[in-house]
Amino acid sequence: MRRTGDSPSRLYIKFLRGWIVAPVTERLVFQPDASLSLQRGINLIVDAIRPTLGPIPRTVAVSQALDGKPPELLDKGGLIARRISDLPDRDADMGAMLLRQMLWQLYEECGDGAATAAVIFQSIYNDGLKYLVAGGNAMRLRQCLAECLDIVLAALAEMTAPISGVEQLAQLAECICHDRELSEKLGEIFDFIGEHGQLDVRRGHTRAIERDYMKGMYWRRGAVSRAMLSGGKETDRIVMNDAAILLSDLDIEDPRDLLPVISMLMRAGAKSLLLVGEKFSEPVINFILNNKKPDEFRLVAVKTPGSTPDERRAHLSDMAVITGAIPLFKAAGDTLASPLTPPPAPPRSIRGRVDTDPSKGRTSPQCFGGTEGGSHSRNSHFGQAKQVWVERTMFGLVSDREDQTELTEHLADLLELVEYATDQESEAFLRERIGKILGGVAILRIGDAVPTRMHSRIAIAKETAKSLRRALRDGIVPGGGVALLACRDALESAQYLASDSDARAAKRILLQALEQPIHTICHNAGFDSAKLAELHGNPGGYGIDVRSGAIVDVFEAGIVDVASVLESALRGAVTSAALALTIDVLLHHKSPEQSYTP
Repeated sequence: MRRTGDSPSRLYIKFLRGWIVAPVTERLVFQPDASLSLQRGINLIVDAIRPTLGPIPRTVAVSQALDGKPPELLDKGGLIARRISDLPDRDADMGAMLLRQMLWQLYEECGDGAATAAVIFQSIYNDGLKYLVAGGNAMRLRQCLAECLDIVLAALAEMTAPISGVEQLAQLAECICHDRELSEKLGEIFDFIGEHGQLDVRRGHTRAIERDYMKGMYWRRGAVSRAMLSGGKETDRIVMNDAAILLSDLDIEDPRDLLPVISMLMRAGAKSLLLVGEKFSEPVINFILNNKKPDEFRLVAVKTPGSTPDERRAHLSDMAVITGAIPLFKAAGDTLASPLTPPPAPPRSIRGRVDTDPSKGRTSPQCFGGTEGGSHSRNSHFGQAKQVWVERTMFGLVSDREDQTELTEHLADLLELVEYATDQESEAFLRERIGKILGGVAILRIGDAVPTRMHSRIAIAKETAKSLRRALRDGIVPGGGVALLACRDALESAQYLASDSDARAAKRILLQALEQPIHTICHNAGFDSAKLAELHGNPGGYGIDVRSGAIVDVFEAGIVDVASVLESALRGAVTSAALALTIDVLLHHKSPEQSYTP
């Protein structure tokens, strides 16, 4: 029975002469147990990640869920954090999951830096907790840590230098992935494609790592039928020179709609057409395949790139600027009959060209390309490419437009949109579009005799590529923990931080935390504190090359970090640890929802 006036969530059962309280739906944990429990969870997850920091990392073995599968060997802090969940101690699990969330977000954004952030977070939280136990103010300490962070980030920005050249890029790649062969290939590739260029990492067919470079730009959509690729010089690949392009997101259902288009292009002297559409019916595909004279006119159909309407419109807009075409959109009521009539003036993003010959009553021979003089001012819905290639899973264009004004304006618009992107997916998609327009394309094929090792190297290559792009955009700083160690001078010289006890404590806590990455790197490589003592008296920028044990100028030795990755790791660690220090109470639900997503 329920006691009158009590909350429905509390059930009281009368037994004999007393009341027995059933398990409550929530449980509260107050200080000091709350902070001590968070500390246990934080230390557990950091101690699991700490061995992976540095160029001589140890690994963490993670058991697989399926019986009979070997354990997963990991040396990436973000991935290790992702594998940790549901600690038996629910109070400690809260601290672990708090840190896990920050580390996984950092790994998703940067591909690196999680181990550095973890050791800094642990140092700040443990030292900060000692100060709070001694009577410090958590909210004031958090504010002072934020002020100290600004000083350190400013000092870090002053050390930032640009990166260029195959050698520097390869050295940075090796600092990230610790794979010399892969690093050399990635350094060469990014020296060619730059920050925005396309890189396609694929499975290789040999044990070696191979790379190819391609002209133009490509999209991940192949021919709607493999039979369309027959008759070329290469198997499963067709190449068309000076091809007409018709872009659309239309559902092309009736073969009769294609006849006027093909007739007009043949009268204009075109030899080939790349037709882009969202959907092609079986009769349309059969009509294309029944072409008896492909030497006189070849038609190849591909589906519109993109998985959503917005993505398809974006890709069509990019292809329009590259080829000089005006896309046909079903949302605007366009049909395949639209190219047969002069189009109206389109929006600036897909401006077109109109050039008909009224005296002859038909479209002029320049309708699918430029003018006879080679100019590419738009004059119809049709565009033109110097070369089109189509495979089973992708197609590409090589543009020969001489007038780059519209292309430059479109590229500037995309670069501006990147600055205002609100999420990582939008930013990544915009950068992919920019890479296609700039035209630098590389394919990296990674092979190995052991499939699991091959898949691991492919994943590492993609993560390293993400960091190399950020380095080309944001620059590099001294690596091996040297940059953070050098930032201590700027923090120590900030006199106004000595104004009160909370500011002095924050300064001392962060000074200690900035030493932790280099201490951890040396410890993981087998060096003790005596080796670190050798750094005293050396100029700034000198550190320990743990692979040789020598004291070196880290920039000259190629030991560098990506500036923005280190900044993100430091910012995330300091702000998250400062926030964790303000937690006073833990609230547990009886049956919390299970989630393996950070």
